[in-house]
Amino acid sequence: MTTPSLDELILAAQKPSRYVGCEFGSVQKDSASVRLRFALAFPDTYEVGMSNLGFRLLYHGLNDRPEVGCERVFLPWPDLEAMLREHRLPLFTLESRTPVRELDILGITLQFELAYTSALALLDLSGIPLLARDRGPGDPVVVGGGPCAYNPEPVADFFDCFAVGDGEDVVHEIADAVLAWKGSGAARGSLLDRLADIPGVYVPSLFRPRFDPVSRALVAMEALKPGYETVVRRVVPDIDVLSTSAYERPVVPFMQTVHDRLPIEIQRGCTRGCRFCQVGMITRPTRQRSPATVLRVAEQGLRASGYEEVGLLSLSSGDYECLNPLLDDFLSRWEGERIALSLPSLRTETMNDSLARKIARVRKTGFTLAPEAATERMRAVINKGNREADLLGAVESIFKNGWSLLKLYFMIGLPEERDEDVVAIARLAKRCLSAARRALPPGKGSASINLGASTFVPKPFTPFQWEPMISPEETRRRQSLITAELGGRSGAIQFKPHDSRQAAIEGALALGDRRVGTAVLHAYRLGQRLDGWTEWFDEGRWAAAFAEMERVHGVDLAWFAYRRRRLDEVLPWDRIDCGVTKAYLQKQVAAARNLAEVVDCVLAPCTVCGACDYDVTKNRVYRAEDYQPAAAPPSERPVAATVRTHVRVRYSKEGRLIALSHLEVMTAVLRSVRRAGLPVAFSEGYHPKPRVSFGPALPVGLESQAEYLDLELVGAQDPTEAARRLGAALPRGLSVLEAYRIDPRTPSLSESVRSVHYRVEFPEGWSAEALAQRIDDFHSAEQSVVRRTAPPRPRDKKRNQRFAAPREREIDLKEMVTHLSVEGPGRVAFSLKAGPSGSAKPAEVLAAVFGDGTPPRGVRVLKEGVSFARTPPEMPTGFRPRSPRYADA
Repeated sequence: MTTPSLDELILAAQKPSRYVGCEFGSVQKDSASVRLRFALAFPDTYEVGMSNLGFRLLYHGLNDRPEVGCERVFLPWPDLEAMLREHRLPLFTLESRTPVRELDILGITLQFELAYTSALALLDLSGIPLLARDRGPGDPVVVGGGPCAYNPEPVADFFDCFAVGDGEDVVHEIADAVLAWKGSGAARGSLLDRLADIPGVYVPSLFRPRFDPVSRALVAMEALKPGYETVVRRVVPDIDVLSTSAYERPVVPFMQTVHDRLPIEIQRGCTRGCRFCQVGMITRPTRQRSPATVLRVAEQGLRASGYEEVGLLSLSSGDYECLNPLLDDFLSRWEGERIALSLPSLRTETMNDSLARKIARVRKTGFTLAPEAATERMRAVINKGNREADLLGAVESIFKNGWSLLKLYFMIGLPEERDEDVVAIARLAKRCLSAARRALPPGKGSASINLGASTFVPKPFTPFQWEPMISPEETRRRQSLITAELGGRSGAIQFKPHDSRQAAIEGALALGDRRVGTAVLHAYRLGQRLDGWTEWFDEGRWAAAFAEMERVHGVDLAWFAYRRRRLDEVLPWDRIDCGVTKAYLQKQVAAARNLAEVVDCVLAPCTVCGACDYDVTKNRVYRAEDYQPAAAPPSERPVAATVRTHVRVRYSKEGRLIALSHLEVMTAVLRSVRRAGLPVAFSEGYHPKPRVSFGPALPVGLESQAEYLDLELVGAQDPTEAARRLGAALPRGLSVLEAYRIDPRTPSLSESVRSVHYRVEFPEGWSAEALAQRIDDFHSAEQSVVRRTAPPRPRDKKRNQRFAAPREREIDLKEMVTHLSVEGPGRVAFSLKAGPSGSAKPAEVLAAVFGDGTPPRGVRVLKEGVSFARTPPEMPTGFRPRSPRYADA
């Protein structure tokens, strides 16, 4: 049995578009033209990784250097992982499909602790030794980064080094160090010494933990390199001077990602001082991007990407003081183009009617608020800085402006929490629902709230890093208090408890030392990966992994997760300087117990946390009074014009893009239409849609030279020019073949297609005689019936109907196949009837005629023509189908 090709495995996987690459905006360099090859990896699936802005920033920053080629790597879904292992194929990069182990550097971003086993899966699938000490000069240098690099000890044995802090500058210094070492003949250890000399780089092998043999406590982290006692995080003092290529030339995924929009960072860092929030401590000080830069990169990014939405990102978007005038300028430019806005992180006290109206003007993109605590006492404990009146006012603004669903997120298990604070979560949610119902305009439906309550997990470099977390049993008890107060029934408030099992594992990994690596490695070897996905998380495997850790080291999960630490205890991350001092964090612990709140230092005097040097590293904000209105916006296209041009476009789909679904191709084409600047008409109504219609769906895995779409363009437009502009904006693998004007009365594509024509190329071993014999057998048979099982219809919640049973349907291919013949050695052509009621699938024909219940392997299927019910009016006289059998019906 021959080994299937990588393309065959990808087409056999769930969501093959995860592995396609060649997206618009992606960078593919000739390996011979670069001196350093860098694999940037995200230890989760493509749709999660491509939603991470930091990942995108580093990808473009590295590829801006001519001598560096940076490619992306994601963890495959378990189905493709199993196929790769079965056929002994290594994990590959997305751009060139090069085995990851052949590159010079593998940079893995660690965004949260439950990704640790997935990081090991990345290494193992790549054929890279899991333990750093086992790697030789031919193996890539494995670099970790992201928030988890602030306590890298649980995975220290698996990484050569970690980049701590902002990555934009340090990643280039790491690349330079590896470039200088390559070809020098020096040992790998000399490279580690060189890396340790880079500010912000933590090399685990140059530190040795020492434990008390009796208490098992960590007593020291011994530095093995003189002068290398502390690693100070890297900080970009001014984000306004950073490269903006990731915004101006963004990668546009084919599949829908978790955050499917153009992301623009308007502010980095937060000085609000929430005592549970790690990112709010390690990213200080507040550094804002200028409004002029935001508008400039938004304009260039929208033009280059074709996105329909822009996300203005920060830890607290409402703290961007110029937000309201910035939104005014944004809407004046792009409201006519139906570009939506999202502000993913809004605090309740910064939400108001004006902001809600602006966000709602184009399209409502969902609303989430995170009050975190439900009583004034608990909000003082965590220094949240908002009041109940702020939340209720925000809810009224949201629902008054047309939203009907709000997501509210709280935490349980916070330090100093009492049962009455937990019950108050449900009571506050009910008050929010009452406020929403009062504010919702008549006729706009009913108000509903999705309520979430996650378990508090203490994190390093926060005031609560010394605090214990509550056990899973206690978590479930407190969750039951909320359920009981809500009445125990699903209604307008949907309560979704957080999985208490995952929280316990996350806590042990977050606060663990190097001994926790034993549990991580054992969990991976038991089969764990993708722990952030509930369907793959297995508590039993993790229990066994921590039992193994206890057997080896004498400490268990509870020792790391449920134990209160002394303020003078040696912590695993003490050798890392995050900017905020330990003394300041200890002071904040006392303030929490005394219910003392600290005001944001952007608005009040400095609290001396240690993050600033007051010269280069300091708060950088843009005041509303200094805001300069943008230049006059470009003239809007004549959306009210009565003249319309209807254009039919024929395009091809080939290469890697055969792995895309019909919906993904539609999205890619629609974004290409935006990139091309074509004046597409929009539908009327609450959610306007572009007037673009597509032909019948092409099955995944097939190439085509006969895909069609119809465009309704505003004004008098030249079809040839429209085709030229659209073709230049399409991603590799989609090409415009022709375009012509049609009468607006022309039936839709789905109504007018009457037959579809295919050409099949068979691999070696299929003679013309063998193919002809199969075809003769088909023609001589009275019937050729295939049975098709349709998926069950979804449950109708309004009528309380259960899922309908799967539907069986029989199709006689003898009635569907209108032409079937051998056209040469290894080549067959056939045609299928088509119409509004559907058609047979090419795979069904191949399986019935040439297969044994399944299509033969290794065939190449090309859709090469379509016949319409009639010649579309105004079709150029020179246009004729390429073969007599394609003539119009």
